[in-house]
Amino acid sequence: MRCALARFLSDLSAMPVPSSAPRAPAPSIALIGAIHLDTIAHAAVPIRRETSTPARFVSRPGGVATNVARALAKLDIACALAGVVGDDAAGAQLCAELSAQGLDMSAVRRLQGRATGRYLALHDPDGALAAAVVDGEITEALPAKAFTPLPTVLIEAAVWFLDTNLPPATLARLAKDAGPRRRLAADAVSCAKAPRLAAILPRLDLLFCNRAEAAALLAIETLPPADDLAAALVERGVSACCVSDGNAPLTLADNTGIRRLDVPHVAVRDVTGAGDALIAGTLAGLHHGRTLDAAARAGLAAAALTLSAEGAAPDSLNWRAISGED
Repeated sequence: MRCALARFLSDLSAMPVPSSAPRAPAPSIALIGAIHLDTIAHAAVPIRRETSTPARFVSRPGGVATNVARALAKLDIACALAGVVGDDAAGAQLCAELSAQGLDMSAVRRLQGRATGRYLALHDPDGALAAAVVDGEITEALPAKAFTPLPTVLIEAAVWFLDTNLPPATLARLAKDAGPRRRLAADAVSCAKAPRLAAILPRLDLLFCNRAEAAALLAIETLPPADDLAAALVERGVSACCVSDGNAPLTLADNTGIRRLDVPHVAVRDVTGAGDALIAGTLAGLHHGRTLDAAARAGLAAAALTLSAEGAAPDSLNWRAISGED
C-alpha cells in the first residue's frame, strides 16, 4: 500500500500542466476539487426509459470547483484551480480550455494512466435534469498529501474553496494546511458526500449546502426546516452557512442569527451550474467587501442569470449584471 501511495504522489508531482503564458497576478481565491469533462444532452422531447431520444450534445469543463472557478473568472476575480486530470485527450482539452478562460492551472496535475473525470447529464426540454452519471474516481482517489508541499498558488491565495468530491482525509489535511489566517469555504456537493465535512466543520468560515445535504451532514434522518438546520450547523462550529431549498428562500446563518433571502423567479433554460454560480457570486461579493447578506444576494442573482442561460458560467455572467452597480 505504501509503494502504491508513493507512486501516486510521484505521478502527482511529476506532470504539472504546461503553460507558456506569463505569470499572472497572485490569485485571490484557490479552488480545490473536481475537474471533469461534462457532456450535457439537451433533449428535444421528454426523456423516457428504454428508448432513444433526439438531443443536442454539448461538452464543456465541469466539476464543482471548476464551475465555481469559471464563474469567478467571469466576475473578474483572479483565481487558481487545484486538482487532477488524466493524461488522456479529455485532460489535455480541459487544461487548454480552462487556461484560455483565465484560470491559473499551475496547481493542476495530469496523472499517467488515469482517466479524466467525466459527467454525463440528460436534460428534458424544459431544462430540468432527467438523469446524470459521473465518473469521479480520479479525484476520489487523491491521497491526504496530494497537495503537500503546497503549490505556490495555494500559499498565495487568501481564500480556499473545497468541494467534497475530495476524500475525507484530503479535506482534513487541507483544512489543517489552510492555517488559522486563511479563510476556508466549502460546498457539500451531495447528500452522499456531505458527511465528509463533519470533521472540519469548526474550521469552515462559510459552508454552502442545500437542505437535504445539511441533514445528511448533521446525520439527521428527517428533513427539518432550513432554519433549524442552519442553526445546528452554526452550533457545530461553522462560522456561517448558506442553506438553499429550491425555490424557497435561501437561509443564511452566523453568530448574528438567521436570515432568509427570497430567490428570484426566472424562466429556467438550463439547471447546469446554478448552485455553483450562487457560490461564485457570493464569494465575489465577499471579495468586494460586502456583508454576507449582500454577497448572497449577488450570488442569487448569479444563479438566476445562469438558470436563464445555457451552461455553467455563461457569457452573460459578469459583476455588473449581478451586483446592481452601474
